Amino acid sequence: MSILCYHSVARGWDDPVSVEPADFERQCALVRRGGGTVPLREVLHRVAADGVAPRGATVLTFDDGFADYAEHAVPIMERHGLTATMYVVAGSVTGSGVSVNWITGLDPADAPALLTPDQIRDLHARGWDIGSHSMTHRDLSTLTEAECLADLRESRDLLSDLLGAAVTTLAYPFGKHAPHVRRAAERAGYTLAVALPDGPEEAGRFAVPRTGVYRGNPDWKFRVKSSAWYPRIRTSAIYRTMSSKRNATTVRT
Repeated sequence: MSILCYHSVARGWDDPVSVEPADFERQCALVRRGGGTVPLREVLHRVAADGVAPRGATVLTFDDGFADYAEHAVPIMERHGLTATMYVVAGSVTGSGVSVNWITGLDPADAPALLTPDQIRDLHARGWDIGSHSMTHRDLSTLTEAECLADLRESRDLLSDLLGAAVTTLAYPFGKHAPHVRRAAERAGYTLAVALPDGPEEAGRFAVPRTGVYRGNPDWKFRVKSSAWYPRIRTSAIYRTMSSKRNATTVRT
């Protein structure tokens, strides 16, 4: 099983986090032919019941809550019979909203639109899972445990109230976490949290590894990233050593 992380599926946004719709269409076709998807909540249930994750399937996740998810990504996934979880920055559903200040090199004034509360409710009503991506997308590992707990509780409560259903999964902003962040996530009422490791780290229920998919990833690279063995290589010390010899990049690959 592999868990993939997307951010945006859009035309014309020339940023590493934004995948072209035509590329996403091909990737969804590859996922479908490879066994399709399972919802993240089902993975959790199967692990709890059987002690093992389902084999052969892929989990699709999206971070940040960009509106192009509803415009482009969801229709493409529906055509291929796939599912996904969208992780929403909960501050976006408040009256004051949230500034998209976490994309490197992007002026928040030029940021793509985020999903509206009505769109989020509609997606949930149609069966698309919604999770929390914190309140304002701060790096939780830089906060105290008390600050993390307050942030994660508030974001979970806001989204649960919006949906009329408990939000139980979390995606760490920037994929970063630490022991005190994981403790705060559990104390805040989440049952699972997904990360985005760029080096060796121990996996667990509150550090579930994902693999990022980015603009321009060719099909061969997508096949590698969506393989069951790639996350183990991606978080190995060998990969870290090899990566350190390459030029630094602005996003995780």
